[in-house]
Amino acid sequence: MKRLVLLACILLVPVASANAQFKFTNIDCTVIGETSARGINNLGEIVGRTGPDQYGNDHAVLIKDGKCIPLAPKTILGQYWSEAFKINDQGDVVGYFYDNEGYPHGFLLSKKGVLTQLDFPGAGDTGAWGINAFGTIVGFFDDYDAQGDWIATHGFVWRKGSFSQVDYPGAWDTWVVGTNDFGVLLGGWDNGSPDYTEIGFVRSITGKFINFDVPVAGVIGSQLNDINDLGLFVGEYEDTSDNFHGCLQVGQRFTSIDYPGAEGTTTWGINIFGLIVGVYYDSEGMAHGYVAVANGKDDVAQHLPTPPVPANAVNAAGSRAVSRPHTNARHPLSY
Repeated sequence: MKRLVLLACILLVPVASANAQFKFTNIDCTVIGETSARGINNLGEIVGRTGPDQYGNDHAVLIKDGKCIPLAPKTILGQYWSEAFKINDQGDVVGYFYDNEGYPHGFLLSKKGVLTQLDFPGAGDTGAWGINAFGTIVGFFDDYDAQGDWIATHGFVWRKGSFSQVDYPGAWDTWVVGTNDFGVLLGGWDNGSPDYTEIGFVRSITGKFINFDVPVAGVIGSQLNDINDLGLFVGEYEDTSDNFHGCLQVGQRFTSIDYPGAEGTTTWGINIFGLIVGVYYDSEGMAHGYVAVANGKDDVAQHLPTPPVPANAVNAAGSRAVSRPHTNARHPLSY
């Protein structure tokens, strides 16, 4: 059986930023391997992946209290390649793993350690990318023809054991990557053209789809990855030089996010206090996680005096959800 070689501590290194709007902290769970940071909840708990183990596999990880904690290492998550993408305040985690034949499946790992495999009915591949306080899960699935050739990718929403398909109107492919407690969805879509140029989108609580136009010259693709309950959202875009940049949208204000000295940066998670997590790539193409917080007068936290609780928000225990302070699966933009 394949097992993760564990590290007891996380390497947290503050980084001086040429981008004066943010303070960055590097996250590495291993000295010679890779680490990703894909999601952060309102308690400051971060999820992602780290590795490789002796078999070359990375594994889903929880980053908490200065430690990297393997997620369900005695299950399939610790046997083959896996990655966690989001964690809600109840401690439920979603992501995807590969089986022994190389096919990806979504997963839900409850706070109590119960692992549930998520497969859209009839789909070839499934990946889970987002979860909110109500346990609503979002992600993607792939369609294949009878010969096993890929046809298209679709988004999904999973609620209480039931899947529903989500497609951007007129799109060939749709990815739903994030959701908040109000049910806003976001992700990316393309029209099936040969270059598969992706465009980020937001779907409102009324079901209206809105394209996200990156206000930067020379953008050839974008994707939105997470949204908090105040409507602040993060994502990424690709420029004409094939470089990736993270981004933050606060109201009408757009800000690019670039980790100092990195070859590329992607931004994957934001909590209600404005803490941002993501992945940057060094000159050798190795992935590292990071936490970013806005700096000085641009500090997002200045705009967040009292984190709200969505009306009628109820957690699994039946009480109101309260915010507390502190692939190879298909992803057309970056990995």
